[in-house]
Amino acid sequence: MRSFTFALGLIALAGCDSSEIGPQPLDPHADGKTAVFLTDAPFPTDAITRVDVHVREIALSEAGDSTDGDLGWVVVASPARTFNLLDLQNGSTALLGEAEIPPGQYRAVRLVFEPARSTMTEADGGTIGTASGPGAPGIDWQAKGATPNLFALVEEAMAIDENGEDIVIDFDVGRSFLYDGSGVFTFIPHLRAITRSGSGAVRGTLTHAVGGGPIADGFINVHIAADSGGALGPLLATTRSGADGDFTASFLRPGRYQVVAEDLARDAVSSAVEVQVKARETADVGEMRF
Repeated sequence: MRSFTFALGLIALAGCDSSEIGPQPLDPHADGKTAVFLTDAPFPTDAITRVDVHVREIALSEAGDSTDGDLGWVVVASPARTFNLLDLQNGSTALLGEAEIPPGQYRAVRLVFEPARSTMTEADGGTIGTASGPGAPGIDWQAKGATPNLFALVEEAMAIDENGEDIVIDFDVGRSFLYDGSGVFTFIPHLRAITRSGSGAVRGTLTHAVGGGPIADGFINVHIAADSGGALGPLLATTRSGADGDFTASFLRPGRYQVVAEDLARDAVSSAVEVQVKARETADVGEMRF
């Protein structure tokens, strides 16, 4: 068996060295260790500055049906730490833990977290915790028990061989917390898991059609390309542009995608740009003007 490592983008808070912080290369570790990383898509409001989730445990299984309780789960990390998911954007990841696992085809990923120790922080410094009841202000986790399970979508079995592999868990915060406008956030988790070596990325730049200036904090939606012309396929992932208008949507399976950008400040939406993603490569859609 080879060593297996989990990671989350807040490794800096644990005092690890800078080589473990920030965007990671698409190549797996050269030391033969298998690594798992956690990343996220940005939360869609400037009113929230932190989304802290307390992660207790992460496990893998070769069985594909997570509704079956007896899946032979292999625990690969028990960090028992709180991570700010908003620090994990544009490909940033960080190490969670390490364990020994046998080679195999892994089809299920389970993340155990603690709602009671998970919160949001507002721009004014206020803390949003678990709602006291249905419809009450706060986070409605829609989960039973103190340590509920979350299951990541595994689109294709993740092959772990004797050389090890990196696995990334993409926690899409923007789609996972639905806000009703009156202080209630409903938690509907959206997580994906993919091997780093089997994934690619898309990058580009958002600019204003008039003047050509960059569009900061624009939202980018990555859809699986539809077979019929003109129609958008299912939404797979989201990301956000920086102050310079640049964006990167990482950890995508090879295939065709449609990229659509939004500028919420102007209520403007770009045309869809189709792009082909290849493993270990970053496809450039160039400048998206709208």
